[in-house]
Amino acid sequence: MNYDVVIIGSGITGASIARELSKYKLSIAVIDKASELPAGASRANSSMIHGGFDDKPGTMKAKFCVPGNKLWHKLKSELDVHLNECGSYVCAFNDDEVKHLELLLAQGKTNGSPGVEIISGDKLREKEPNVSGEIVAALWSPEAGIINNFEAVNAMIESAELNGAKLFLETQATGLLLDNGKVRGITTNKGDFLAPVVINAGGVHSGEIAAWAGDTSFKIIPTKGEYFLLDRTTQGFIHSFLFACPSKAGKGITVLQTAEGNLMSGPTATEQDDPEDRTTTPEGLAEVLKGARKLVPNFPVNMNITTFAGVRANTESGDFEISALKSPRGFVNVAGIKSPGFTSSPAIAEYVAELLKEELSDVITLTPNDKFIPERKNIPRFLYLDMDARKKLAENDPAYAQIVCRCETVTEGQVLEAIRRGARTVTAVKMMTRAGTGRCQGGFCCPRVAEILSRELGIPLDEVTRHGGESKLLVGKTKEFLLKKGEAH
Repeated sequence: MNYDVVIIGSGITGASIARELSKYKLSIAVIDKASELPAGASRANSSMIHGGFDDKPGTMKAKFCVPGNKLWHKLKSELDVHLNECGSYVCAFNDDEVKHLELLLAQGKTNGSPGVEIISGDKLREKEPNVSGEIVAALWSPEAGIINNFEAVNAMIESAELNGAKLFLETQATGLLLDNGKVRGITTNKGDFLAPVVINAGGVHSGEIAAWAGDTSFKIIPTKGEYFLLDRTTQGFIHSFLFACPSKAGKGITVLQTAEGNLMSGPTATEQDDPEDRTTTPEGLAEVLKGARKLVPNFPVNMNITTFAGVRANTESGDFEISALKSPRGFVNVAGIKSPGFTSSPAIAEYVAELLKEELSDVITLTPNDKFIPERKNIPRFLYLDMDARKKLAENDPAYAQIVCRCETVTEGQVLEAIRRGARTVTAVKMMTRAGTGRCQGGFCCPRVAEILSRELGIPLDEVTRHGGESKLLVGKTKEFLLKKGEAH
């Protein structure tokens, strides 16, 4: 399989790079070991589009955050993704923390973050009456927002595919192919992918991948963050994104309203050795609840519908690691992309394209693709349509008259469209349509989604998986199971 560029990892960073490079006449392969997108940290995060005030001037984070923020405000229409432009507040509880707000304000102005200002606690409570009465001041960032991260990753990769890129899921990179100090491609569990340029966007595994190229200049420290997610009936409890003053451990516990209206709180910041450990813990969730109640004393945890955890790729330097190696020629690191990585991703992608032009021009040529299509349309969001629009959809396709997920008002038509776009698992349908994200967490719709997948993919129901691999929902038919059990005795 021969390509111009192979991108390892299809999280928001890899997906954004794939879309940006599809603006050029390049053959692009994007590989990921996951069975659906998003996976990893791009699935389990706070979905924040940061304002750009928290990053120390001169760092890569500061370099890309504000430009990334501006690009997302443009891309929300171009890619048809749900971005709630709600702004954010960093809250101070004492004079020392107010001094820290002043530092953040100065950083924000240096970084070019527009409209940042410090307001009083009383002014904050006029806008957010449920916040703590002990908050004395807050830093307001009007350009911050909250995005539907599921939509955003799928939108980026679908746009890249629309413009010729190829996505290979359930494809795990296992090594780097080299020839006389030059990149030849990668080895995977699905065979070799040959290309003169390999881009390492491997998230928590990016340090291991860099080591294949002999680069041990940075170390990834897997850091777990745990969250509460509350029912969407809490919509309006708060309207923005609330931070406590950050510490050395990170930005701390936040309280936010997601782009779809759920109340959410998290994350913790627990360093661990295992990059795949996404279990929640009583201790971690207790820490989240304590932090949430500090910001919002009446945080309605009784409305919680699920807890989850993500693992982010911290580095010892605390900054992104982005560079084209001198040797092996053709290897590019885009590693250690943690907060504000989601925000920065489209700006990072532009930078990577320039990196290829300026530092790898002897390896690859970037010729503009004059047939590039910037627009991508999302699957119709039936929940948000008025009755006339719903009726029109159902008249054109009766599948849109069949409700599959009651909590999120997802129709069979949406599930079918997700399958047409590549969904092969129950979780993939969830990522693309929100079926299973509501109060019952798939208790009602999961069997129906599985039936539709079985029918449309032409596979037995007991071959349908939740998220690929051996995650089968069923073990077989009851009668056959009982017969085997009887024979065993």
